[in-house]
Amino acid sequence: MTPELVIYDLDGVLVDSEWLVAEVWSTELAAYGVEIAPIALIERFAGKTDTSMAEVLAAETGAAPARAMLEAVHASASEALKTNLQAIDGAGDALAASPFLKCVCSNSGPDRIRASLTKTGLHRHFEEEALFSGVEAANPKPHPDIHLQALAQFGVGPGAAVVIEDSVTGVTAARAAGVPSIGFLGASHIADGHGQALLEAGAAMLVERHADMLQAICAL
Repeated sequence: MTPELVIYDLDGVLVDSEWLVAEVWSTELAAYGVEIAPIALIERFAGKTDTSMAEVLAAETGAAPARAMLEAVHASASEALKTNLQAIDGAGDALAASPFLKCVCSNSGPDRIRASLTKTGLHRHFEEEALFSGVEAANPKPHPDIHLQALAQFGVGPGAAVVIEDSVTGVTAARAAGVPSIGFLGASHIADGHGQALLEAGAAMLVERHADMLQAICAL
């Protein structure tokens, strides 16, 4: 396969943010008397929007309204990401070497997408119109809307694109859009057995390093 377009997820694929944000959620929930470890939050909510996560946790725990949770988490997460966010090892070099059209499709909000790319220096690889947020789509991942939006904007069919994803949520969205996906295992939050979960969700193959990504894309 020689795709025209590569669609990258952001968190856990380009930037190593999942563990940072999960720690923030865990700390803020503890302030409400809810004890949930970061790894448990990642296992359950990786790839989901902050809004959907807050709504579920607010309904289950009754600890605070979802809006209050979101406001607390967003303030703390913004500071944590400004201070500690790093690009996934090799992401910049892989993006620079890629000959394909490229875009970002993330369930993070548009401001966080831009801030994360700028903080890590990866913004130079993407045009502004190549950044798609599930928050602005009719339905976020695991629905296909955000990927379909990207395909339409670039004028590319689903068979001429590939999605790079680290979460079951994202792989499910890619599959629903008819786009083949590669499961990425190079972020710090990836636990044993996660690769198998991505394959079961529909990923065509697994990649552990960005250094191997171009070869994997061409091998699909």
